[in-house]
Amino acid sequence: MANIALLVPNDELFRLTHDVLQEQQKRLFLMKVIESERAVMEARQAINQGADIIIARGLQATIIKQYTDIPVVEIVLTRQGVIDMLERAKRVVHKSHPHIAIVTFKNMACDMSGLDEQCGVHLHEYFVQNPELLRPAAMQAIEDKVDLIIGGQTVLTVADDAGIPSIFITNTEDAVEAAIREAFQLAATFDGNGGLPEAKYRKPEMGGKASSFVNFPYSSARMQAAVTLAEQLAATDCPKLLIEPVGRLYRAFANAMHNKSKHSQEKLVEYDCIAGESAYEALFGRLGKMNDAAKGTLQINFIEHLDLRSQKKLLEILMFRNVIVVTKKTDLRPYLLPELYERLIAFAIRIPMLMETPEEIPFLADLYMRRLAEQYGRYHVLTKDAMKTIAALPWNGGRIQLESFLERLVITADHRSIRPDDITKLYATIYGAETLASGTEADRSTDGGAMNAGGQHEDAELSVGGRAESDAACSDAEADRARHTPVTSVQAMERERIVRVLSECMGSREKAAAKLGISKTTLWRKLRQYQII
Repeated sequence: MANIALLVPNDELFRLTHDVLQEQQKRLFLMKVIESERAVMEARQAINQGADIIIARGLQATIIKQYTDIPVVEIVLTRQGVIDMLERAKRVVHKSHPHIAIVTFKNMACDMSGLDEQCGVHLHEYFVQNPELLRPAAMQAIEDKVDLIIGGQTVLTVADDAGIPSIFITNTEDAVEAAIREAFQLAATFDGNGGLPEAKYRKPEMGGKASSFVNFPYSSARMQAAVTLAEQLAATDCPKLLIEPVGRLYRAFANAMHNKSKHSQEKLVEYDCIAGESAYEALFGRLGKMNDAAKGTLQINFIEHLDLRSQKKLLEILMFRNVIVVTKKTDLRPYLLPELYERLIAFAIRIPMLMETPEEIPFLADLYMRRLAEQYGRYHVLTKDAMKTIAALPWNGGRIQLESFLERLVITADHRSIRPDDITKLYATIYGAETLASGTEADRSTDGGAMNAGGQHEDAELSVGGRAESDAACSDAEADRARHTPVTSVQAMERERIVRVLSECMGSREKAAAKLGISKTTLWRKLRQYQII
């Protein structure tokens, strides 16, 4: 049966769960009191330790569902629990038919229809979807002149400041019991491989071609190739080399490969190599990571910093241990022993950078905007032109750069419809006008060219001369204007990008069109439109 973990925000819920489990003579795989700020990290740690289902409440449940791909059973208020709180509220205010407000997260609320008549109160419901809206909701309840407010600590603080009576919202034993019952029923329906039994527990936001193997969204064929290769290699004990110049998706790949392997019931143990430091004792000593991994999986990050003595030992153990190796370098030959390099490169998985899959930028931007709007309660929308602007900008920092930029945009935008000017002005403010005008190529040119999902070099012909030809494509006056213009047009950015990609592809229109994610016909039309030929 699947493993169930409990992650809750306070000791009261922890105690209630403990009592219910003792009464039912059941045990959970993991039980922990956590802070909301660490909810995603704690959930991912639970998943790495073997959790298949998580029981959580309120904001923590919402966050865990958004940023992980694990079934979450939510602790929800029961009707009887709400009735008990309303009866307590009536005793506090000593009024006939008092006005009682309940201010809480939407996913904690049960069906409350008819409870006001049943309990003899005027019930006011203020249900929110993110913590920033709790205080405004409580203020609204005060403006509506309620006699008492039921809510969490934030709500009670607002009520106390306004001199309004309040009581703390509590989950009753029957609410915890219902969540535990649902979790065990769900666990009993899992298949032998830990597969999800019901589609309703999957995240609807995932979209694209993402599967249950990895827990992040994607839509490109290139990322699909990397995922497929990773899934194939995960079924064996061959060494796995993850190459990701920019980003942190390697963690998702490593977790997925461990969970797919025959070692999934054992531990996944990580070690980060540090430049100039010997890793031998930490990895292979009596108390080293290799022994800690035992029959599980050892993940060695940033192997380009691994010392020669440790490299020799690693080469010896690759034959009989499940090892995942991670690097930020696209060419490991200068950093590894020749034998170790040849052993690893045959099993290389190249995780594509975002700028190598430009077709994913609009897909991810739309996904991030929906998540952020939900998170902050600020329902901004991108116009079609704004989305085109985002797609044309350089995102050399990868997914984290794109998501962080959009988060700043959602927080600071003062109107609902986001226009191209909003995008370009904020981009220039954060990253500088020169980056906006020409884009940075540092991440793309590092370590001698990109590699495909199988680890083979694709752009070996890329050189300093290629960049010089790109710069020569524009006149000196035009280049000077680009450097000093704080906000440039989408057309200018697109022209610059086409010139750069053509230079990288040595003038091959077929390769350039593929890299730009457009057809050869469209590329020809744009070449004429921008007078590049």
